Amino acid sequence: MRLPELAIDNRSFTWMVFIFLTVVGVRSFVNMPRTENPEVTVPGSSIIVLMPGAGPMDLESLVALPLEEAMNELDDIKQIITDIRDGIAVISVEFEFNTDADEKYDEVVQQVNSIRDELPDEILKLETWQWSISDMSMLLLALISEDAPYNEMEQVSDELSKRIEKIRSVRKVSTYALPDQEVHIYLDFEKMAMVNTTLDHVTRAIVSNNMNIPGGDVSLGVNNLSVKSSGSIKSLDEIRNMVVNSHMGRLIYMRDIASIGYGYETQQYKARFGGGRCIFLGISQKEGLNVLETGEQLDPVIEALREELPTNMQLEVVYNQAQVVRERINGFMNNLLQGIFLVGLVIFLSLGFRSSMMVVIAIPLSLIIGLGFVDMAGFGLEQTSIGGLVVALGLLVDNSIVMVENINRYIQLGHSRREASIQAASEIGWPVVTATLTTVLAFIPIAAMPGKTGEFIRSLPVTIAIALVVSLFIALSFTPMLTSKLLKEKKAVEQKPRGFSGMLGWIIEHPFRSALASALKRPGISMLLVSIFLVISLAMFRKVGVSFFPKAEQANLMIQASLPNGSSLERTDQLAQYLESVLDTMPEVRYYATNVGHGNPRIYYNVFPKRFDKSFTEIYVQLYEYDSEEFPEVIEHLRNEFDAYPGARISVKEFEQGPPFDAPVQIYLSGEDLEVLREISADVEEMLEEQPGAINIENKFVKTNTELLLNINKEKANMLGVPIMEIDKTIRTAVAGIHVSSFRDPSGEEHQVVLKMDRGGKFGEEELERIYVS
Repeated sequence: MRLPELAIDNRSFTWMVFIFLTVVGVRSFVNMPRTENPEVTVPGSSIIVLMPGAGPMDLESLVALPLEEAMNELDDIKQIITDIRDGIAVISVEFEFNTDADEKYDEVVQQVNSIRDELPDEILKLETWQWSISDMSMLLLALISEDAPYNEMEQVSDELSKRIEKIRSVRKVSTYALPDQEVHIYLDFEKMAMVNTTLDHVTRAIVSNNMNIPGGDVSLGVNNLSVKSSGSIKSLDEIRNMVVNSHMGRLIYMRDIASIGYGYETQQYKARFGGGRCIFLGISQKEGLNVLETGEQLDPVIEALREELPTNMQLEVVYNQAQVVRERINGFMNNLLQGIFLVGLVIFLSLGFRSSMMVVIAIPLSLIIGLGFVDMAGFGLEQTSIGGLVVALGLLVDNSIVMVENINRYIQLGHSRREASIQAASEIGWPVVTATLTTVLAFIPIAAMPGKTGEFIRSLPVTIAIALVVSLFIALSFTPMLTSKLLKEKKAVEQKPRGFSGMLGWIIEHPFRSALASALKRPGISMLLVSIFLVISLAMFRKVGVSFFPKAEQANLMIQASLPNGSSLERTDQLAQYLESVLDTMPEVRYYATNVGHGNPRIYYNVFPKRFDKSFTEIYVQLYEYDSEEFPEVIEHLRNEFDAYPGARISVKEFEQGPPFDAPVQIYLSGEDLEVLREISADVEEMLEEQPGAINIENKFVKTNTELLLNINKEKANMLGVPIMEIDKTIRTAVAGIHVSSFRDPSGEEHQVVLKMDRGGKFGEEELERIYVS
């Protein structure tokens, strides 16, 4: 028995099947994960090493090369890229895409731990970070205050984090641009020299007094008691009253040679929102969840927190992914309703009300049932799958239109509704199947594309294929069942088209028949015209822009600016203030978030923030709305405006779809002689700048930093009994400070204890003359 006949003769069963599939589809639509983009994780890790005061050459030899050698021992490595700047080295390890990301991350951590003892003790921070899509902030908040101390802002941000992390779908809350509070011990080197006290004396005193060694247990009668001895430091007064050394029969206390107090770590990252000082809070969501539901849970919490803030603080939303996803889904729903209306209108005017209803019902039914299978295939509702639904919207009505047209033709020939539905569906069944399968097969190569690119776009061809197969199944079963019951039967008389149908015949059918007849009479001329059109089309193809992934088409952009290496944070901040002054003059700009010395927190899946770099600033700009014609003009205006700023590289970038990449075209140079490489890179950069259309050219191999070199007379130092290492430690203490221990205050907060030189916030020739060694 043929499928149309089976569906018609078993109407109850057919209704039950489609009702069941519709319910499953609706449930899947409600519960499907909703995100902005596909959750594609590239197997890889980054090792971030912070070593303040170290130059690129020192970091390369002492840190980068040992870590690279350790990473080279791992299997399935695709590439290792190292980025070294003043005080920071980032070693990025990417593995083959088909490997287990968690397993490879564990291997990276093991390798780092295996050589940790071989790395310099001066390393301030060593982090291993696994690449993950869930690290992206679905919601970025700015806590703004011009006069509140950072410790008060930290208390407020901690309270915000505690409340937000209670939401089960929230993965974590990260704080940015908040300097850590430390215990600073400002040493007076002159006084230390007068009482013959060295840095080692100070360091040993702090470490020994901050030890917490359990004394064990002792039995006294019927009681078993724990023995507790000195314990760790509990207050700053204990540090002040700490005995450091003795001189000429007199004890030397810490208060005699230093001043002690709370302070903040050396600022390497400044943040502003709309020009006001702030810190950022990035809220990331657990993988595979609905970003709209998470956003709905976060909204009341954030509103309640706003009302409880101190009067000198404000809380603003910088980026809200839930709003972007909601706009995308609403746009799709609008397109769907418009498509259903337009298709139904055209069919109604040409075929009548009942026939149009058959087709109109098939559109949402195909999409809803298709979404159920898309959910079963493991895909969520995001930009790529929504794009697939929009593409399928124009294809899935074809099968039902052809089917209803042929059934109407059989009814006009005098057949009953049942006979017409069975014979018409059976007659064109295989042609419809063939036509649908050829369209589906065209998307198979895209679905089978390997690597991260294929993984990113896979939901699009799968969604289209599923929707088309479902529409085929509906056209062969559900549509004939409806037509056999709802269409009107007509006598077998020749009917002339009237009304709009007749007008369509004169507008479309009559010219088509005339053109076809003329083409068949003159095949030579027809082939010549076709060939001419083919040649013109091929020539015009060169004028068509080619891009594998489109622009994000969002009302936001990113401004990135770099100064020469070695530029101070203050100079970079001046550059950021200039960029802000330009944005303040533009009515299209809604607000902006400024990051100085660091990249903007990660809010887009394929844009990774640049970590601590004093010569770098990045500004996230939010416009009022996205207009496809005005947005490029805004980009061009900013680029022309920023070109006039001397001594800086300023790039204006809009967000793009696709896997992570630094630039569409990347050129790598390799060699042993750094000076030769520097000259070649400058030549390549100059050549690229002359190419039309080349923008945002960045040469990472720029001029090396200017360094202040302190030449030590090693022979004289040895004659005076001064170890070279003592000189180096003293200089580092005076310039950058040395972390010697940690201190936990009565509230339980842990702070680093840092030895520094009290130099009044500056460092010059006078400060150099105040450095003493024993």
